[in-house]
Amino acid sequence: MLPFLLLLAKPSLLDFSVEQWKATPEMRVEDAYKWLFHACLGGEHAVTSEAGPRGWMEREWKTLTPPLPHEKEVVPLRPDGKVVRVNLRPYRARGGDQEFLLAVFVASAREFRGDKREFVAHWHALGTRLHRGKIGRLNYPDWVRLDREAKRDGYPAVEHSEAYLAKYRPAYRVVLGSLYP
Repeated sequence: MLPFLLLLAKPSLLDFSVEQWKATPEMRVEDAYKWLFHACLGGEHAVTSEAGPRGWMEREWKTLTPPLPHEKEVVPLRPDGKVVRVNLRPYRARGGDQEFLLAVFVASAREFRGDKREFVAHWHALGTRLHRGKIGRLNYPDWVRLDREAKRDGYPAVEHSEAYLAKYRPAYRVVLGSLYP
């Protein structure tokens, strides 16, 4: 019975994330930080009122290109699917409604209760793992640099790396999986 139960065990957030990152060769330490930040804290940092996200969505929606090759509409950020990224290009290409996604994004930000301590714990676990060796383009010296900056500022949200932006042109919203059908 024990081997069967082990098959049911979910991977840790960091193990799950590292597996996902393998499909993202241009991922840098800033992008890993952002992934873990969103996985633990959702998108609440981006919502202070509905007006801000509405304007941001309208501007971004107008400039969307067709989906990138192999770009998935939904990317789980946690092994339990509690928090997901909805990529705007494939969402729009399949006929997704801008107002619906905006409502889900705002509701997710209001409903989700993240824990900064959880984020910092996973971020430090990544640092420990990188101290033992690189993961793709993620390395320990870059982790130390970003950790020093982020710690000084109370571990805020950060932007994607230039390499990630150039290669993947990220356009997504972080939402609760339970609110996204």
